[in-house]
Amino acid sequence: MKNWRIAAQSIIIFLAIYTIVGLASVIPSDVSAATVTNGTISEERYVGQKTEMSNPASPLVTPHGKIPHQIVFALPLRNDSKVWTGTVTFTASKPIEIEVLHNYKPRSVIDTEHGEPYHATLPNNMTVAISTMTMFSDTPVKLTGTPISTGSLQFTGSALVFHKTRGEPFTVTYTVDAVTRTPNN
Repeated sequence: MKNWRIAAQSIIIFLAIYTIVGLASVIPSDVSAATVTNGTISEERYVGQKTEMSNPASPLVTPHGKIPHQIVFALPLRNDSKVWTGTVTFTASKPIEIEVLHNYKPRSVIDTEHGEPYHATLPNNMTVAISTMTMFSDTPVKLTGTPISTGSLQFTGSALVFHKTRGEPFTVTYTVDAVTRTPNN
């Protein structure tokens, strides 16, 4: 009787281990982007960590006679009516601004009394309103005494851009964790 109990317990333990190992083999071990659908909510997640050198912005968006701005797109401009929302942490070799771009499509004509937000028309004829984050400019680092930009922020918009208006090239290292969402227009 005692041997029968030991045999039964051994079989139960074997089946439990077999079930756990079998389930573990069908679960992906390396997921960097995922789509989650729940009723009407659909999200795509992007997590990235990069070091990039800036490039001149298109001459089409640089005012005539001005030095081209330097830019790095951390998240590309969306043209599918979805927005990015997430967090970015960064450090840059020089003082820079962070810009969050938003699709700019006023539902009615904006009058002069109210005024228009800062915006630009891009080379693809898409117009974007621009939220310029300057709170990270000229952050002195005690170790080097050199002004740089470093920080972390939450954002929501159609694109995320590191930007230098004076045209000086820069390098930026950043980590971004973002999902796409569809606005409730």
